[in-house]
Amino acid sequence: MNRMSKIVMGILASATLWVMTAGGQTNRIHFSGQELFLSGANIAWRNYANEAGPNAHTDLPYFNSVFSQVRSNGGNCLRLWVHIHGGNTPVWSGNQVTGPGTNTIRDLKNILDCAWTNQVGLILCLWSFDMLQAKFDSEFPGLTARSYAILTNDACRGTYLTNALSPMVSGLKGHPAIVGWEIINEPEGMTPQFGWSNHRVAISYVQKFVNQCAGTIHRADPTAKVSNGAWALFTTTDVTLPGSAGPNNFNYYRDDRLKAAGGDPDGTLDFYMVHYYDWAGGAKRSPFEHDAATWGLTKPLVVAEFSFIGCTNCGTNLHIALHDRGYAGALDWSFTDESPTAILEQIAGMAKAYPADVLVVTNVQVRH
Repeated sequence: MNRMSKIVMGILASATLWVMTAGGQTNRIHFSGQELFLSGANIAWRNYANEAGPNAHTDLPYFNSVFSQVRSNGGNCLRLWVHIHGGNTPVWSGNQVTGPGTNTIRDLKNILDCAWTNQVGLILCLWSFDMLQAKFDSEFPGLTARSYAILTNDACRGTYLTNALSPMVSGLKGHPAIVGWEIINEPEGMTPQFGWSNHRVAISYVQKFVNQCAGTIHRADPTAKVSNGAWALFTTTDVTLPGSAGPNNFNYYRDDRLKAAGGDPDGTLDFYMVHYYDWAGGAKRSPFEHDAATWGLTKPLVVAEFSFIGCTNCGTNLHIALHDRGYAGALDWSFTDESPTAILEQIAGMAKAYPADVLVVTNVQVRH
């Protein structure tokens, strides 16, 4: 019996235990009919903000190579950025969104098909704080004004929800490789309270945008999972540990706060995502030094960005450390910026230690 067969047999042998325990779990993500610890990385991008859509450069051989390597080392999930700043997709007419863009859905489906052929899933991250970075205006005139409009103007935002987001989700509905949809990467970066982008919006607008996007996704595909990529635990929990540097933590993405901000009763998150680097708070806000239960959350928490380079008190294998502390996933940053070999070693170490928690077991069937 080869190694993979032994792993599969181990998972099947433990199926009864999963049935008994999964219902109350807050440290796993439901994917492919299983309750899994998401172990993988950020692919982030191959061609920044241009993986899908009009004139996209969709490098399927590159994606296949990365997906295959992650799968071969026992990983199950990658995080892929889509619109990012909105220069190439969606399509605009002034500050109105007219559609996702020619071939956007097709290109995303091709990438998802490639992922599922390799039996890994993707978190599709729609936007980033880059949508308010002035440096992109030179290449895409009016970009930050358009982004500001969909963040702050109800009518403009509605054109994105109706003409781009809903068709994208409907067009990809039920694809087996979709782990979930992420609304914005580090939206705090474009707020006055925490940010660093050239233009800023109040975090209440971020909450409204997240709420209304999440509601739109849930209605377009009731089985879809939605999350958001918070910059740090500052904005993801109401628990502030004694001795923490200010400001106190506050969970802007709690169900009641999102619904109050945006008014959409369907616009809540299915799981939380947070990033951690040493500069984001040190030991008092490090998931590597505190159990997931510390933060008082009632939903799974995935640590969706971190770097094994220069991470203080993070252990030898960061995936194992987060798993053992009760988090729901660990996604290294990133194939774009750091050593793929070292990332794969982290993923492989996790698969060796806890194979039943990470291996996707399924018959590969790509939807056409």
